[in-house]
Amino acid sequence: MADLRAVTSTICRLMDLEAPENCTKEVLQPVLDLKNHSEPLERCLIYNPDAVGKFLFSRYSSIFNTVENLTSLKLELNSIFPPKTPVCFASMYSGSLPEYHGITQYEKPVLQIETIFDSVVRAGKKAAIVAVRNSSIDMIFREREIEYYSELYDPLVIRRAQQLIRRDEHDLIVVYNQEYDDMLHRTTPFSKECISALKNHVHSFETIVRTCENHWDKYRRLIAFIPDHGGHINPESEKGDHGLDIDEDMKILSFWDIK
Repeated sequence: MADLRAVTSTICRLMDLEAPENCTKEVLQPVLDLKNHSEPLERCLIYNPDAVGKFLFSRYSSIFNTVENLTSLKLELNSIFPPKTPVCFASMYSGSLPEYHGITQYEKPVLQIETIFDSVVRAGKKAAIVAVRNSSIDMIFREREIEYYSELYDPLVIRRAQQLIRRDEHDLIVVYNQEYDDMLHRTTPFSKECISALKNHVHSFETIVRTCENHWDKYRRLIAFIPDHGGHINPESEKGDHGLDIDEDMKILSFWDIK
């Protein structure tokens, strides 16, 4: 089964970008098969909800109905070990393993290797990252000629993403939300706080996808819902956690569509 590294190689193929150095050659063929024309895609929106693993879909599949209705492909992927947020996003957007990009634990250094954002800049295109302030994805891709929008929390991230989509100046927009992961660590994976956060993520995805439909309708475009990892209950703390080589942490479901 493919892992998160193939996100970058697949998007580069779809947008006709030169892949980052040391990016995996493996691509997500089912995603490529969604594209029924030879022209490269012109716009790409990626929504990254933190810690929304496959284990949630197995128990609360109805909550994901909206995501499934907005997309045309559901694809299982492996996370990256250790399944910690900065490790996963570094691999997802560089296409490389932790031993190459250098993040092997929960830390947030600026990546010194090539990423998909460097590929976008090299092609003369524009990218933006919209994320919660000081989150992993807000920090590790700095020092590049892209736009960074650091917001106080998830609702402001979504509002900013809508503004950028309406402004229509970016070829690639990455949007990150973290409420589920926050609630996971404070409570347990299936607590009412966590399930409320999950529903908020689904609603947020719907909100930005609808904005794309209204303002990117003239473009060949990709939308995707791609978590970084899952979670489990830590028997010592009796609260949610992640970082183990177990299915609850390592299996995710991604959702894709090309218009």
